[in-house]
Amino acid sequence: MAELFTAGCIGSACVQKGYLNTIMVQSLSKTCFSILLPMFLGTSIMNTVQKYGLNLSSISVPLIAIVHALTLYTISRFILLPVFDIDGDSVEGRATNVCCAFGNAGVVPLIFVEALFRNSDSDILQKAFSIVSMYLLGWSPLFWSFGRNALLGGQSQIEMSMAETETSKGDDVNNMIIPSWRERISYFTSLFPPPVVGVCFGLLASLPFLNSLIMRSIDTPDNKAPFQVVFNCCQNLGRAANPVALLVLTSSLALGNVKRQASQVQEVEQELELEQGEFEIPLLKRWSCVSIARFIVSPLLMVTLLQSLYKVGLIGPMDGSDAMLWFILILEASMPCAQNTVLMLQVAEKPVEASRLARFLFTIYATAMVPVVLVSTILLERCNFTV
Repeated sequence: MAELFTAGCIGSACVQKGYLNTIMVQSLSKTCFSILLPMFLGTSIMNTVQKYGLNLSSISVPLIAIVHALTLYTISRFILLPVFDIDGDSVEGRATNVCCAFGNAGVVPLIFVEALFRNSDSDILQKAFSIVSMYLLGWSPLFWSFGRNALLGGQSQIEMSMAETETSKGDDVNNMIIPSWRERISYFTSLFPPPVVGVCFGLLASLPFLNSLIMRSIDTPDNKAPFQVVFNCCQNLGRAANPVALLVLTSSLALGNVKRQASQVQEVEQELELEQGEFEIPLLKRWSCVSIARFIVSPLLMVTLLQSLYKVGLIGPMDGSDAMLWFILILEASMPCAQNTVLMLQVAEKPVEASRLARFLFTIYATAMVPVVLVSTILLERCNFTV
């Protein structure tokens, strides 16, 4: 947490000095999300599969991620939101529900893992990275499909594009059909963002035939594969993913805080842009609901799922061979909300709700250090890890 706090100071200083602005942070974010992070996750998977192989417990990680998120979404929708008197059908109510169900599954866990285990055995750190990668393999498609539809009220990108096509005038039949198919293809490809593609490529490249071409060959005297230079290049570039992601995270939060101060004068005007019948949820009520869901219900739900799988023999004990799996999955369940919910609202042309959600996420991330540190400390002791 001290490292995150220091990084936050550096990010805030860069924003205050003007070294980083919104456009620069967006460019860094796209570079990290589309290039560096897929390289990092893909090479991590390849290294782990080469050393440990794939077993039943690691293959079950994507399924655990999906079951956990869906169950938490249901609990939040039908229990937590009614308890706090939050309308789950409103724009901010749907955003609150998605914030309860989906945490930051990529950037923050990777930062924590590297900070905790960088001085430990390299195999331990590599195994931790691979479990995070497998978690993203199940979490990301669910977030970008189910999570997006839940956030936007069930109106998918396909439905919106088809509606726009049907209402357009002056176009012939071909011009109406072609955009529809393009939108369908775009929608389905969006379910597999670059990090997921990186993980899938890593799993595919771990097959014996491809592995001998990319990582290591037993047919050459020095055991060098023909395309090992490609793997080495991707691995070196992938090492920049965590530092860049950390700078993007802290700078984004700093920019959100600056925008909040600058937009206080326009607060009254933004109120008029809300949809008819929509009311802003009080910050304390919203914060309490999401905090209980993310930092209490979510970890307890993950522990229950893991204990159930342990009893049926799918995974090992918490202090045994699958200790890292327990640690990573419970840590994932304790993360603050996913930041990409703001991006979804911006793409859906809901700037007011996106701005409010960004300011709300700033408060969640600012207060998340206490529960995350507490959970991490307990997990390190229960899993017999030394850092």
